[in-house]
Amino acid sequence: MHDMKKNIRRIFWLYFVMFLVVVVYLGNLILIESATMINSTFNPRLNRNNFTIKRGYIFDAHGNILAESVRSGDIYSRVYPYGNDFAHTVGFIGITKSGVEARHNFTLDNLDFEIIQRIRREFIDGSSLQGDNIHLTIEQPMQSLAAESLRGIRGGIAAIEPQTGRIIAMVSSPDFDPNNIGGIWGDLVADEENSPLLNRAAQGLYPPGSIFKLITADAIMNHMDNYEDFHVECAGTAHFNGESLRCFDARAHGNMNLSDAMKYSCNIFFAAAIIEIGYDKLMESAERMGFNTPHPFDLEFVISRFNMDENADIGEIMQTSIGQGRTLVTPLHMALVTAAVANDGIMMEPYIVERITSHTGRVKWEYGRRQTLPRPSQIFTSQSNADKIKEMMVEVVAGGTGTAARVAGITVAGKTGTAENPAGDAHGWFIAFAPAENPKIALAVLTENTGGTRRALEIARNMLEAYFE
Repeated sequence: MHDMKKNIRRIFWLYFVMFLVVVVYLGNLILIESATMINSTFNPRLNRNNFTIKRGYIFDAHGNILAESVRSGDIYSRVYPYGNDFAHTVGFIGITKSGVEARHNFTLDNLDFEIIQRIRREFIDGSSLQGDNIHLTIEQPMQSLAAESLRGIRGGIAAIEPQTGRIIAMVSSPDFDPNNIGGIWGDLVADEENSPLLNRAAQGLYPPGSIFKLITADAIMNHMDNYEDFHVECAGTAHFNGESLRCFDARAHGNMNLSDAMKYSCNIFFAAAIIEIGYDKLMESAERMGFNTPHPFDLEFVISRFNMDENADIGEIMQTSIGQGRTLVTPLHMALVTAAVANDGIMMEPYIVERITSHTGRVKWEYGRRQTLPRPSQIFTSQSNADKIKEMMVEVVAGGTGTAARVAGITVAGKTGTAENPAGDAHGWFIAFAPAENPKIALAVLTENTGGTRRALEIARNMLEAYFE
């Protein structure tokens, strides 16, 4: 009898544990994973369109309509008033869905107080069944300016409010007209050379070139006690254990300290400093700055990659220290890094949806979190380091490699980058924030195969001028 009771207890606890496992699994599925599963491209329901419902509006930060449904007979068709400018962010619906249209598909089709809406349509005034509205953080004038700036070249731009992570603009080029997605779909898919469907700002991976020197500078300041006294004589070309390295155009910069090396983008100084402190210190700074780590964001994105390990030889260490090697970044991530410097070393969670409202204007959800990425204990860098990097970036624009981005009456902090590209001409980078004293905007501009930074500097300057006007 005693053994039977013991066996019953064992069976009870076995079933109890199994029940708990099922509860935890279902809870995780409903509370945490549901949004991912609902919006997964593998979900066949995502591509079903209900043309009898007036899909919700998508607005910019100022209330401009970015997407609306227009009635034609008994059905609705989707219209995008700003066309190509928001092709990759707002996205489209048609053969498939992309961008905000895909990510918030079920919100835009959701009928608030559905029973009341259906009663009104059937028995009162025949009004439309209308989904919920999405209000984005993007500012249409800045978005349109950025899109126009990239026309004719491949590239990506991301602009962020440093203190909040609010996305001000995010564009990719080449773009397309979402109003005619059905007619051009075949051409878009077939264009493998330009990949117009790729959101380069969030999904394009590129070598960062010299803009990576912000990360290298942080590692140097953290791990070299006498970094202010560390000097390197730059003759334009240098040799480290048989491996050669040169500065841009083999330009001899002379005697360089950290501030001078940032101002004039001296490759030899940064390589010598990292060899002095060790590759692992650079890896530590890169991982604190979000490399190899996913971060929350509404739209699809890829993770920036820092691939150097303990097997790296001296050549790879040198190249990685100056943003070459196997390091790959997205414009969105480099905008976040730039914003973190502007925000006293704290990287904010990026977001693009400000709130969701019903068809009557009732606020159903509002972005209220202001948390760091990924949490406060993993701060990008110290406030002291951020201040020093900020000072160096100001000098870059005031009298270094970034003078073409100067804006009258505004102190701009920035860094140029020319990223070598084995498949063609070098890519051009420019990252910046302004005003340096009280930053309101941070941005990253990437221009593919432009051979240098001239175009990226010009675009950044125009965007900063427009923003402060």
